[in-house]
Amino acid sequence: MKLSTFIKKFGTDETCRAHMESVRWPDGPVCPKCGTIDAEATPVGNRPGLYRCAACHTQFSVTVGTAMEGTHLPLSVWYLAMYLMMSTAKPISAMSLSRQMGIQYRTCWHLLHRLRAMLEGGDKLPLSGIIEADETYVGGKAKNRQKHRPATTRGRGTDKPMVFAAIERGGPARSAVVSSASAMALDPLMFAWFDRNSTLCTDELATYRWFGSKMRNHFRVTHSAQEYARTEGTIRAHVNTSEGFFSLFKRGILGIHHQVSPKHLHRYVAEHEFRYNTDHDAPARIARCLIGSHGRLRLRELLA
Repeated sequence: MKLSTFIKKFGTDETCRAHMESVRWPDGPVCPKCGTIDAEATPVGNRPGLYRCAACHTQFSVTVGTAMEGTHLPLSVWYLAMYLMMSTAKPISAMSLSRQMGIQYRTCWHLLHRLRAMLEGGDKLPLSGIIEADETYVGGKAKNRQKHRPATTRGRGTDKPMVFAAIERGGPARSAVVSSASAMALDPLMFAWFDRNSTLCTDELATYRWFGSKMRNHFRVTHSAQEYARTEGTIRAHVNTSEGFFSLFKRGILGIHHQVSPKHLHRYVAEHEFRYNTDHDAPARIARCLIGSHGRLRLRELLA
């Protein structure tokens, strides 16, 4: 959808609120406190979008329970920010959003983090078929470290934060920030994400060998021996899809954000996973974003 068409459709708070209510409340307003569905609820007072629950008498609006709760920004500003964030294949920086929308940088930084929080979690089906699992480490080069911080080894011996990802070939991806590449750290993710009746493709990390024994098939490529792909019957064994996933993620950090704090890394990972798993239709992405139920995210929580 073109920007001019989007502004005509979602240019006012009333149209944005009506769209948000149709996405979050398809059967009528839902009380966030007691869960009562009242299809005939009427607004309270002169405040648009404010309802009162007939069961527990709680006043609420459609933004309660989302990252938009308590916002002082108009909903039209939120929708425009979501469009700019989700209409391209690359992420957008807070500085760029500030220039385009005429809002101060601090507000845009908080706004983008709240939008990323809305993309986290959600019900996801297990990966099946051929699954590629791999890990990467996010951070700068050792030669660029400050002098008082000694350089550590590369790869699994580094102190950089680690991101683990599993991708179904021709399907969705799952990713998360983990503490290490140990079985204890990866066990909750792999068994929650994988359909056991699937084929797992990994590199030579020893942890994957144990998980592979629980799968239907497990093929390992030995990168240390310059092996990156081989054919096993009718299956092409490689982890090139997951490495491409990481490459796009790191290109976004290097070219757009330039620097990402380990504290907020999981939100950037969630944004990249959401962008990877959805098409480029901005309204469809916005609708999926609004389904999330992440609660209010205050600025002081981000800065703590």
